[in-house]
Amino acid sequence: LVASIFGSYDRSTGRRLIKEWFVLLPKKNSKSTTAAGLMQTALILNERNSAEFTVIAPTQEVALNTFKPAADMVGYDDDLAEFLQVQRHLKTITNKDTGAEFKVVTADANTVSGKKSVGVLVEELWLFGKNPHAKNIFSEAFGGMASRPEGFIIYITTQSDDPPAGEFKEKLEYARKVRDGEVIDPEFVPIIYEHPPEM
Repeated sequence: LVASIFGSYDRSTGRRLIKEWFVLLPKKNSKSTTAAGLMQTALILNERNSAEFTVIAPTQEVALNTFKPAADMVGYDDDLAEFLQVQRHLKTITNKDTGAEFKVVTADANTVSGKKSVGVLVEELWLFGKNPHAKNIFSEAFGGMASRPEGFIIYITTQSDDPPAGEFKEKLEYARKVRDGEVIDPEFVPIIYEHPPEM
């Protein structure tokens, strides 16, 4: 996952050759810590001044599950603490050298409106399947990427407790088609841990 996200960035052109990842993990497999580490790495490797990296979480609890490990990574590592500033009350980590920010927000149209994110990670996509406004929220959140050729979107989720619905169902079905070769999309990487259909 790390190799494909950061290895697909072409420094000579400033473009990311893979734009989207869909990651479906079993529960209790460090999903939120992985999300925190990915976005922290993006914040460190980013070359754009004042870039925005956003984690969109469906609930306050999910937001904190992602922000806390990211903040702790800085708190426990003197090298990171040299150039990363944690603002816990804002759920924001800032790269002091570039002015880039990694922010965790709870999803609604107001919190994501006007975002000009270079990278967006959507936490627990299955919960967004229950949100009738999810399509509008994502449209707002991803809108700024048109002018950011290095931009990326990562959906990271566990499986739904109920039958998949809404945005989650749509993205899961697309990811399965890419995985199975029914759709050829070289800019999309599906990583899906699930039982085979007969189970």
